[in-house]
Amino acid sequence: MKVYEPQDIRNIALIGHANSGKTTLSESILFESGFINRKGTTEENNTVSDNFELEHERHCSILSTTMFAEWNNHKINIIDTPGYDDYIGEMCAAIRVADSGMIVINSHNGVEIGTENAWDNAKKYDTPVAFVINKVDVDQANFDETVEEVKHVFSGSAKLVQYPLHTGAGFNSIIDIVSMSMFEFGNDGGKATKKDIPDSEKTKAELLRNELTESVAETSEELMNKYFENGELSNEDFSSGLKKAIRERQIFPILCASGKKGTGVTHLLDFIVDIMPSPLDLPQQLTVEGKEVKCDVKGSTVLFTYKLLSEAHLGDMTFFRVYSGRIAPGTDLVNETNGTSERFNQTFIINGKKRVEVPQILAGDIGATVKLKGTRVNDTLHEKGKYLTIKPIQYPNPRVRTAVVPKTKGEEEKVGMGLNNLHLEDPTLVIEHSQELRQTILHAQGELHLSAAKWRLEHRYKVETEFNEPRVPYRETIQKQVKGSYRHKKQTGGAGQFAEVHMMIEPWVEGMPNPEAFSVRGKDLHDLDWGGKLEFLNCIVGGVIDQRFLPAILKGVMEKMQFGPLTGCYVRDIRVAIYDGKMHPVDSNEAAFKTAGMMVFKENFVQASPRILEPIYNIEIKVPDDYVGDVMSDLPTRRGIILGIESIGRYQIIKARMPLAELDRYSAGLRSMTAGKATYTQEFAEYQTVPPNVQQELIEAHKKQQHEE
Repeated sequence: MKVYEPQDIRNIALIGHANSGKTTLSESILFESGFINRKGTTEENNTVSDNFELEHERHCSILSTTMFAEWNNHKINIIDTPGYDDYIGEMCAAIRVADSGMIVINSHNGVEIGTENAWDNAKKYDTPVAFVINKVDVDQANFDETVEEVKHVFSGSAKLVQYPLHTGAGFNSIIDIVSMSMFEFGNDGGKATKKDIPDSEKTKAELLRNELTESVAETSEELMNKYFENGELSNEDFSSGLKKAIRERQIFPILCASGKKGTGVTHLLDFIVDIMPSPLDLPQQLTVEGKEVKCDVKGSTVLFTYKLLSEAHLGDMTFFRVYSGRIAPGTDLVNETNGTSERFNQTFIINGKKRVEVPQILAGDIGATVKLKGTRVNDTLHEKGKYLTIKPIQYPNPRVRTAVVPKTKGEEEKVGMGLNNLHLEDPTLVIEHSQELRQTILHAQGELHLSAAKWRLEHRYKVETEFNEPRVPYRETIQKQVKGSYRHKKQTGGAGQFAEVHMMIEPWVEGMPNPEAFSVRGKDLHDLDWGGKLEFLNCIVGGVIDQRFLPAILKGVMEKMQFGPLTGCYVRDIRVAIYDGKMHPVDSNEAAFKTAGMMVFKENFVQASPRILEPIYNIEIKVPDDYVGDVMSDLPTRRGIILGIESIGRYQIIKARMPLAELDRYSAGLRSMTAGKATYTQEFAEYQTVPPNVQQELIEAHKKQQHEE
């Protein structure tokens, strides 16, 4: 296998909505480039890309797949990504290491929510983008409408560089605006025959060529001057200007193809090789420390890991991109994240399940290795003595969660190991071992994501689990001031225990003045680990309680605040003032004052109009116009409060607030309500008081749980 230099490499991420045909298109690319001699189909479960067993069951991509094609003495690395936003982490990683994104669009369905996700993530990394309108051969193809939609939704800088002569079953020819020629394909794709543009299309093609030329000229003052002087651009200026405009995201080319028939695929490969940027064409990678990493095969070796895959038939694979230098078997590198040294015993390039061992991988290329002992996704590896960190992949926050328990008692450790391995492979699966909730919580992107995780636990790690409803991390606080005292007295034959504590508690709010009834001699404000504040005031006069016992009282209060009397949840935002008490010269000790402090706090708390707080999240729902009414009508039934709505293209962005207790079930509901055409993001906002009826239900549920336990 040839080792490719950076200028001869193209790194492409195939991104877009589910069912846009990305996997089928990648299959045609591999076929036309000669890597496979027969095209598989997703229906027959024999494509190079979708090779995961669960993908076969569900007939959709779940994991990203790394592949490569050789075309005109170039290597094209292709990362085929899932289209459902439940698996958006796979797309985020692919875009992060690719040099350009090919957003594949179903010509019948047009722009969909997954199309917008792809665009937004490419924009986040300033990744150059081309649009490939696929499935132009289907009878319901709407090529022209899709082009207009792309321009309207994304950017007026999206420009046709080719278009089909006919759509539907008659799609076999492409009018190319760059070369001003027509390319005719056979029934099964293959190399095209170059022909003159038919007379019936010349006017349209010339108008599009002029529009594209003007757009290229507008990206540079030098080109604009030439265009004004000559009325056109030379082929050399036009080509170089187009390449520059694409890599600088000033122009977003629109192409067309049929991944199934193969029509236009060889022309797409030509466009990728001739026009799309190489690793040398793009700005240097920036590190977290603000340094530039130059794509130089003679430079110090730096690579970045973007994917882990653990499968029975493959073993533990680590996928990486080399940003500088070269990697070869026997190379030792240091992991910047954890300081461990890693030896690369083998280096591979990957085509689905097939791995090809190579003697070295140069800067700009993508590869894989096995058996790295301490390297994870988002790690930077470099030569010893170099201290730098490639900017990491940015993953979205989780949107759903579930409690995970083993079906068989005693397999908790096995479940924990399986979950940890899932997180290492997919960082968008977040594991939380919640001491507060006494549950293991799995956070994910959606119901499909959770379902895939459960499947992998059972089939890969051989442990059966149940996904139960997660508890909600409620908080407790008070609404009024209460004073009280407690005397702890215990005699057990020898030295006894004695402590008496007088305590005032009241709600804490920022900036509140000292209590007028007491003389404050000491004040401590504590940031609680679970959020909120505890202000502890020393108001003792005359030494009725020795100063050395105050920390014990505080400790008793803090311990009780971890188990609120209403629901057993954490207590927050309380001011405690110790203003009187008694002690015994012999029997008073820290244990006695800790107990007295705990008990008086508990008794005061239940008298201070306690209330339950629940976590509230800000949510933004992106929904097509057709479903806005349904979504807005549904929100109040989930105790959601609509804050506002704004239009972005053909979508509406509904801003609202919703309790976490309702949000846990929202993903499946929204998918059902909108036929999977809406998506949302969520972010914690604050804690708010639950309605009285909900508070009573929670108190009764807690009592029942205590009785059962």
